[in-house]
Amino acid sequence: MRPVVHFEDEDIVIVEKPFGLPTQRDKNGTDGLFELLQNDYEYVGLHHRLDRPASGLVLFTLSKRANREIGQAMSEHRITRGYQAVLVGTPRVQVWTQDVGLKSAHTDLSIVSSAEGMSLVNVQLQTGRKHQIRRHAALNATPIAGDRRYGAEAGGWWKRLALHANTMALKHPITGDIISVQSPIPQDLLGLWAMFSK
Repeated sequence: MRPVVHFEDEDIVIVEKPFGLPTQRDKNGTDGLFELLQNDYEYVGLHHRLDRPASGLVLFTLSKRANREIGQAMSEHRITRGYQAVLVGTPRVQVWTQDVGLKSAHTDLSIVSSAEGMSLVNVQLQTGRKHQIRRHAALNATPIAGDRRYGAEAGGWWKRLALHANTMALKHPITGDIISVQSPIPQDLLGLWAMFSK
């Protein structure tokens, strides 16, 4: 299985991670997106992860010369990563700043639409803590539909986690060009997203 590629040159590649595939080999030895890419490229550098039950855009380096700049851009939050999610309930605020894992965390969100007790939101990370969006959503009493880990009853509201990494923008580590990529909502979420277009 070769992942869908949204951008590729000799230095970086941005690919689509499907729901259910880990970003990197898990503790049970199941290969992830990283290992799949290693079958196709001579060198692959891993710089960030996307939760296994989520889907969407993940960036990898394909040359060692790109590693330092991408690593710094990640740590300095100069790579814009946008998400869409369906929350159970309506957020009362549009900035979430509760600590996650005893570390400061900042998530910005905006409501796109509301229907049937749920909210479709755009989300942007200002920090990159583990499970940050999912944990912030749960802490703010608006868990993500389908989140069986943090969502309690909301875990049964959809067949999988309703979280998709749909946009990414960055300055190319070598050329300096601005790279902007969008990923469409996948087929297994379209039924849920359709509720907000009625």
